[in-house]
Amino acid sequence: MRLHRCDNPACLNPDHLFIGSNKDNTQDMLAKGRNGHSKGTKHWNAKLTEDQVLQIRKDKRSIYAIAPEYGVTPTLVNRIKLRKVWKHLPESKADPSQAPFESDP
Repeated sequence: MRLHRCDNPACLNPDHLFIGSNKDNTQDMLAKGRNGHSKGTKHWNAKLTEDQVLQIRKDKRSIYAIAPEYGVTPTLVNRIKLRKVWKHLPESKADPSQAPFESDP
C-alpha cells in the first residue's frame, strides 16, 4: 500500500509517498487526528469558529434570524443551542482577568 506523507491525495511527488501496511496506514491516520472524531474547528466540515458558537449560544433572537448572519442553517443553530453539536465547548471561554489570585505564603 502507498501512503502519503503530505496527506494530499492529489499529490504525485514520489518523495511524499512511502510503502506501508494497512496497520501503518491506520497508525498514521490516528497519529494525524484523521480518524473522524475531530471536534470543533478541527472537523473537516466545520463552518463556525468556537467564538461564533459561543455567540450563537448567547443570542436570544430566533434561529431563523441568527442562521443567515453566520451562513448556516436554522437547524444547525438550533442544534448548537440545544448542545447537540459543539457540546465539547464550555459555557463560555475563561476570562483571564477572572482567574483566581495565588496567595502569598
